[in-house]
Amino acid sequence: MRVGEEGRRMNIYTECHMATHAHAIIVLVHGAGEYFARYEWLAGRLNEAGYHVIGGDLPGLGRSEGRRGHIDDFHQYYRAIDEWLARAYVYEKPVFLIGHSMGGLISIRYMEEKQPDIAGVVLSSPCLGLVRSIPPWLNGLASMLNAVVPRLRLSAGIGADEVSRDSLVAERYGTDPYITTRVSVRWYKQLSLAMEAAYQEADQYPAIPTLLMQAGDDRIVDVEAVRRWVRSQPVECIDYVEWSGLYHEIFNEPEKTKVVDQLLSWLADHI
Repeated sequence: MRVGEEGRRMNIYTECHMATHAHAIIVLVHGAGEYFARYEWLAGRLNEAGYHVIGGDLPGLGRSEGRRGHIDDFHQYYRAIDEWLARAYVYEKPVFLIGHSMGGLISIRYMEEKQPDIAGVVLSSPCLGLVRSIPPWLNGLASMLNAVVPRLRLSAGIGADEVSRDSLVAERYGTDPYITTRVSVRWYKQLSLAMEAAYQEADQYPAIPTLLMQAGDDRIVDVEAVRRWVRSQPVECIDYVEWSGLYHEIFNEPEKTKVVDQLLSWLADHI
């Protein structure tokens, strides 16, 4: 069963996908430029396996309110997770946080800063570094523009053919009116600061079970940056799986059934 509603307090669009008999709750955080509807098939698989799924659209994305592709501060994203976790805690069952790409970075920073009471975290190709880093002169220009015209929006530079090897997924991504393809200068600077902080405060990440599944042929996130963050964590806490040959959106690749099977197996082991 799916319940869609506009979050009144924060103007955050939220969806709750309910299992017939749930033994745990999943809070799912999507990536940059996209929105929760792209994960409804995954929510269905999780429901079948006995998990309630709660999530929605992050501020400025999808069906949530806010200027498209813009945030004033990265902490604005935390407010959405606060709301979704509050809904999850009502069920008094183990809670897991799943974050993809920027949603993975948000999840990491949220855990480092707030350390909520949850059973575990799953990170899918978390945005800990970008394949296409901008040159220093352009970064300097972005800093200047951030001070003068922070809401100026530019192309995010993500090609539809870079998200998945599945041509249908790429086609839908390229034509979906809810996909945000332009981001503000302030958004870029806040993302950059969050990536830096993820490493600087890596020792603040709690020692809880974490599954990190990384696309091996990621055209968006820097795989080596992800490996570096993994190496900063206690080896007994992080289960790292690198999917050779897969593009960025591992839950939308032709091998997605195997990816979800790995996810479900890990969740079952950590309830």
